[in-house]
Amino acid sequence: MTQTETCDVLVIGSGAGALTSAVTCAKAGLKVLVTEKAGQFGGTTATSGGVLWVPGSRHAKALGARLGVEDDGDLVRTYLRHEAGNCYDEARIEAYLEHAPRMVEYLEDHTEVKFYPMEFPDYHPEAQGGSRIRSVGTMDYDAAKMGELMKTLKGELPQTLFLGLAIGSTLEMKQFLAAGRSPRAMAYVIRRMARHFMDLAVKGSSQRIVRGRALIARLARTAHDLGVPFWLNAPAERLIREGDRVVGAEILRDGKPVRVLVRHAVVLGTGGFPRDKDRRARQYPGHARTMEPVTPAPVTNVGDGIRMAEEVGAQFNAELLQPAAWLPTSRLPGAVDQNGVWPHLTDRNKPGFIMVLPDGRRFANESAPYHDLVPAMLDAFESRGADRAFLIGDDRAIRRWGMGFVRPFPIPKGRYLRNGYLTRAATPEALARKLGIDPEALARTIRDFSRHAAEGRDPEFHRGESAYDRYQGDENHRPNPALGPLDKGPYYAVRIYPGEIGTYKGLKTDEHSRVLGQGGRPIAGLYAAGNDQSNVFGGSYPGAGATIGPAVTFGWIAARDIARQAGLEVPGGA
Repeated sequence: MTQTETCDVLVIGSGAGALTSAVTCAKAGLKVLVTEKAGQFGGTTATSGGVLWVPGSRHAKALGARLGVEDDGDLVRTYLRHEAGNCYDEARIEAYLEHAPRMVEYLEDHTEVKFYPMEFPDYHPEAQGGSRIRSVGTMDYDAAKMGELMKTLKGELPQTLFLGLAIGSTLEMKQFLAAGRSPRAMAYVIRRMARHFMDLAVKGSSQRIVRGRALIARLARTAHDLGVPFWLNAPAERLIREGDRVVGAEILRDGKPVRVLVRHAVVLGTGGFPRDKDRRARQYPGHARTMEPVTPAPVTNVGDGIRMAEEVGAQFNAELLQPAAWLPTSRLPGAVDQNGVWPHLTDRNKPGFIMVLPDGRRFANESAPYHDLVPAMLDAFESRGADRAFLIGDDRAIRRWGMGFVRPFPIPKGRYLRNGYLTRAATPEALARKLGIDPEALARTIRDFSRHAAEGRDPEFHRGESAYDRYQGDENHRPNPALGPLDKGPYYAVRIYPGEIGTYKGLKTDEHSRVLGQGGRPIAGLYAAGNDQSNVFGGSYPGAGATIGPAVTFGWIAARDIARQAGLEVPGGA
């Protein structure tokens, strides 16, 4: 006989959007249950940067006042219209702009969550309405406050750790990269590593939780204190619909089916479909459609929430600018999961690197935002009959910055040369022959690029002209932080794939996060947040944190609507 459990709200998934819904519903007085398919909680958020794009937050206003930067709602709307184009969803964007700042205040005032302001350019800062004050980061968290929860908190991607240390903010990363050239940066790194090794010696593990993992830890701590149970290793199999209302879900717990019936609502937050090969084949363009996923997204993100919602009549929105939040990646030979994938967020932006196709020519501004670079790569694959791209750097660049899995000097890189991840040769021509690239073309590309880069120019793709390019480069490099010649052999290369952070296409929802069924009518009792929900920005990527910001905001909006429908109030939520 199938076991039956009841609650007010069932939250399926444990990323930031899902947990924000859980915490907010519980704060309102609702009985909440969180179920998670994996054996650890945290979803995609736990391995992210933990940054949220929130125009108009109190942090943005304070930072803008210090910098003399104004950022009113009309400027944001102008910028988002530029970003989303014909996919501009006015009702949902207005809901986002209204509620995202209030969400920040609510979480900081009523939960463990704490943010800090970031001076970080929007991804197209020169566009009308672009700014540099809209992103907020998550403050670090003390592992000692987690108690038993630490045992099931999802860890960082191991490839992103330095001697077991998780590096926090962008500013901290810059300190580590500059340590070999700056006594001040070296002193910071020594202090940071000393604290890390002391924690290892005394506590057995690092006691500082950073980035997206800190956001999850803070939300989970709050949820636990509110009495919200987490069922791990508990995949949802199907939603239960009675009449025009979703009334629960069938969950597989400890290998046994459990019917979880809800008095009010189910919230879907299962992470989209980056690991669903069939849906990718239907929704992705060109080369990305046919290749194996090369993504740091969890292997469990196979579109469960979307599939279950469609089975009860939900609509899938495929009419977006892009199907996914794109990210250039590389992969260790033989890797089968996210632990063997490197997200190339910043190394390609540094002086001394370029990207080329097998014809030996560049195809884009290598410092462009990752969501812009991958479509350019896919377009070049199509137009130039290619299926491979390579990141190439000289010895000076790789010693200073590293390259994917390869760490900067003095960390040895021999294992990556031996396993085939990294290719090395004395000259551009020799490197080209090893990679199957046109040798003369590659040598000419490097020669021409280097001549202009030494002058701080890139006449072909205008790299280094955007404030975003320069921010992600080396602020101490002259004349342009994003440009430097490749003129110090040997030369190195890593193959680059069109990967993704997560998917954008998803369930149609309204401004209250309600999942829409036939005729555009909400399906009673069914909500979605995070990457299960169709992207609010129409498939664009306006700035740092433009995936987690909407996830958390619409998770909060969903909870407020559920509470309101139940006749309750959200504390602090106007």
